Amino acid sequence: MSIDCVGAVILRPIFIGLSLFLAVLALTPAVYAQNGDNRVALLIANARYPDARSAFATPIKDATKLADELRKLDFNVEFKTNLGKEEMQRAVDDFVARIKDTTTAALFYFSGIGLQVSRRSYLIPVNGLIWNESDVRRDGISIDTLLNEVHRKGARVKIVIIDAARRNPFERRFRLSPQGLAPVEAPTGTLALYSAAPGRLLDEPTADGTSLFANELIKELETPGLSVEEMFNRTRIAVSRDSRGKQVPWVASSLLEEFSFSEKPSAVASKPAVTPAPPAASNSKSSTEPSRPSPPKDSSQASLSPPREPVRRDLKPGDTFRDCAECPELVVLPAGSFRMGSSNNDREEPVHEVSIGSPFAIGVREVTFEEWDRCVDDGGCKFRPADRGWGRGNRPAINVSWLDAKEYVTWLTRKTGHTYRLPTEAEWEYAARGGTASPYWWGRSVGTRHANCRECSTGESERTLPVGSYKANPFGLYDTAGNAAEWVEDCWNDSYQGAPTDGSAWTTGQCRLRVLRGGSFDSQSDYVRSNSRFRYDSDVRYSGNGFRVVRQLR
Repeated sequence: MSIDCVGAVILRPIFIGLSLFLAVLALTPAVYAQNGDNRVALLIANARYPDARSAFATPIKDATKLADELRKLDFNVEFKTNLGKEEMQRAVDDFVARIKDTTTAALFYFSGIGLQVSRRSYLIPVNGLIWNESDVRRDGISIDTLLNEVHRKGARVKIVIIDAARRNPFERRFRLSPQGLAPVEAPTGTLALYSAAPGRLLDEPTADGTSLFANELIKELETPGLSVEEMFNRTRIAVSRDSRGKQVPWVASSLLEEFSFSEKPSAVASKPAVTPAPPAASNSKSSTEPSRPSPPKDSSQASLSPPREPVRRDLKPGDTFRDCAECPELVVLPAGSFRMGSSNNDREEPVHEVSIGSPFAIGVREVTFEEWDRCVDDGGCKFRPADRGWGRGNRPAINVSWLDAKEYVTWLTRKTGHTYRLPTEAEWEYAARGGTASPYWWGRSVGTRHANCRECSTGESERTLPVGSYKANPFGLYDTAGNAAEWVEDCWNDSYQGAPTDGSAWTTGQCRLRVLRGGSFDSQSDYVRSNSRFRYDSDVRYSGNGFRVVRQLR
């Protein structure tokens, strides 16, 4: 693009904004921001990646239709296809430069490949040389960084639409954990729409046409009178319904005022959205997602079966028991002290002494699908997660969020009359170590056939296995390494600086995020160490995440 052309692109919205300003001086500031804004958009569609078997069918078709629609809505659109790293960064820089003041509405759209590294999402150019996670950070465009730059330039409304939950074509070189995109850290005034929930992947349609996601998005764009939040939510609901729950787009908003693509009145704008049937599995973090767990029923409505086993007062360390036939098997662990954490990375530092003052009972195994389904059948749990075709029964219950797990322990408490809860992070590590001090309870290296993970050399395909498929640790607990990552009670904190030392849960910090421990079937060996920790959004479901329970003894 020549210097003259760049100048024309930059000056055009300024003159448009000035003429509109003179026409609407009498309007209120809120209406001015709506009707007199400077609307800029950048659309990037990357379809031809050398590492993919063939070009993706839908990105360019989707983006072309979307660009045409946005131009009708007075957006100054830049549309680019199949960009390399330098071209993609230049396009982003030009986009940011077009943001002039707080009247700007800035829209960014990307369709192509996106990858997640360390809870940040990166959009990959067609010439990205991706051999490891460092290459993703080097060659990719960070969504969070882009949004922060747009926010820094003062854009009042920031809209980001990402259709990049495609399968990683670089998997033969290395595997990312987790796959899919990470939730965006949205600065104030942002509305984000993903074609799939964080952590979920979609198969690229093979039909020669646009995708379901783009079709529904454009259909809602053509509906006058909708706020942008309503438009995105209607898109999410329609895609979820038409895909029978296989694809549930994700919406996140920090908008402080209403924004609409069109101000024309619409009779359909007030119609209630149609709620789809509950999806087979969903990771959406939208607060309006149909499958998001509801608060537990009042105890008067729940089925309260008496304990099938008399209350035992003589329980001692090493004893195993169940409070009812439907309840998980528990083992009593002794009080004790241990050194928590490691010097392996900042998340696990500082190493600190923790004292567990009283014995407690913890699940011998991860909660299984059979146990979870009984909760659903009894009305205590609202969501029946999908098993990805791997089987239910005695496999660990996966695709459950932290909020789902809290429903389950609430149901057990009501059912048995005993207090059930999630383990604290300290209790979990104490239990997982089994009295050992090595990175893995069985030694200093991952070895072979000790756990179910990517690098554990089990000879099995990458999926969950029935609980108890490998030897128990010295405390008698199975699968504290691998199989399913396990939710614990604590809020996420970036290190152990200031962490409790008495074994209690850390209830301050980033409480929208909760801690997961133990790694899963698709984790690298580093994540299945007894002291490894990572985080996830409390309301997001993922196929590698499950949990086990704790029962208080007094």
